[in-house]
Amino acid sequence: MKWPAEHGARNGVGVGDARYDCRAPRASSVWVLGVIGALLAWMAGAPPFLQTALGQVTGEIIGPGATRYPIAVPPLSEVGGRRDNDAVRFADILGHDLMLSGYFRVLDRKAYIDDPQTAPTTGDQIEFHNWSVIGALALVRGTLERTAGGIVVVARLFDVPGQKELAGRRYTTQAHDLPRVAHRFADEILRVLTGTQGPFDSRIAFVSTRAGGLKELFLMTFDTAEPTRLTAHRSIVVSPKWSNDGRRILFTSYRGGHPGLYELDVAGHHSRQVLSAGALSAGGAWSPDGSLLAAALQVEGNPEIVLLYPDGRVARQLTRNPAIDVSPSWSGDGRKIAFCSDRAGGPQIFIADVGSGDVRRITYRGGYNTSPAWSSHGGEIAYTGRVDGRFQIFVVDAHDGRSEMITNDRGDNEDPSWSPDGRYLVFSSTRTGGRHLFVVDRRGGASRQLTHGEGNDSSPSWSPRLD
Repeated sequence: MKWPAEHGARNGVGVGDARYDCRAPRASSVWVLGVIGALLAWMAGAPPFLQTALGQVTGEIIGPGATRYPIAVPPLSEVGGRRDNDAVRFADILGHDLMLSGYFRVLDRKAYIDDPQTAPTTGDQIEFHNWSVIGALALVRGTLERTAGGIVVVARLFDVPGQKELAGRRYTTQAHDLPRVAHRFADEILRVLTGTQGPFDSRIAFVSTRAGGLKELFLMTFDTAEPTRLTAHRSIVVSPKWSNDGRRILFTSYRGGHPGLYELDVAGHHSRQVLSAGALSAGGAWSPDGSLLAAALQVEGNPEIVLLYPDGRVARQLTRNPAIDVSPSWSGDGRKIAFCSDRAGGPQIFIADVGSGDVRRITYRGGYNTSPAWSSHGGEIAYTGRVDGRFQIFVVDAHDGRSEMITNDRGDNEDPSWSPDGRYLVFSSTRTGGRHLFVVDRRGGASRQLTHGEGNDSSPSWSPRLD
């Protein structure tokens, strides 16, 4: 059977003293008052969160067919007049994040009137007319200064119609950490405009055959074209899951000919075997507090969900059923575990109470549902379901069982994993011919491709935010 096997430090980089510029208003009310008149025509097709913003920004996700918010993201202005790739790179990464968020349409730099190097970067000097005439409703301006201690970046977000500064941040960092500064400011822009911090200062672990046919573990960030290879097991690696501190990845490897549970230290790329080959059936996951692991183990020849201590010792058996029980996923509070079982005939999603061991079925739509992923931000579980012979991504309410289909695309869409903010899902898809990773917002809409190139990419796992 396919489904049991396949569906299954925060790194201390110093971004330094990120803090609010004292002149940057933090409330969205200033922006709302200044922008009302200018946005009336545009708001008819605007994203829901901006329609709501006329009263208060609430963080609604863009739905299918919604208009994206036009924003200008020119390169930073280099203090001292020096021009190099860092100022452009910051803007490129920031613009890419904003585009991936689904909220924004980043305006083509060829249309910009002002020279990013010589144009002013503060609200009292910016010629907002030069940005409004090209259709920008928001503008990012900032400076990059090289000092003896590294690089200082000051980045600001402006409302163009209202001619107001919405947010300002100052970061002290090193050149190699500049991408993280761009990700953090993208997350800040989403926080200001939606009320919830964005997910881009994070990483995604996944399985790929791009290393030469066998499945190995890889790591991607939102600023690199090529992922980093993490394992060289020269075998089959599946089911990566992050620890809640973002420092370790739990995964299954067949390097000994049978599935074994391994833990990888992301910073050092060192792995250790947690559970010997032969005992494991498929996959494992850390509890939110890191005190326990949940894994699918062979118990008298039958796959059951078993709780383990981090060193691999058995704490206790959670499920007891002659069916196949695999793919555990913890709730955010650590009190429940979603898992996949065929005890109802075909694979379906069930929920087990960690304290009592009581089990209840949660999916009833369709006859083939696998790969549960519990959002840490609430009572929702994403999963893979088969519809008309194709796999799609669904989300089910863990309380009332109501489900909705998030993707409706050609190809097979599988292996969902939640973003740190709970607004997005990363998943694998065959829609382009090969298998690659895509991201979609929680309420559906257009999916955006994350990985390209040779090989097949699958089993993504989205990390927590970095420190």
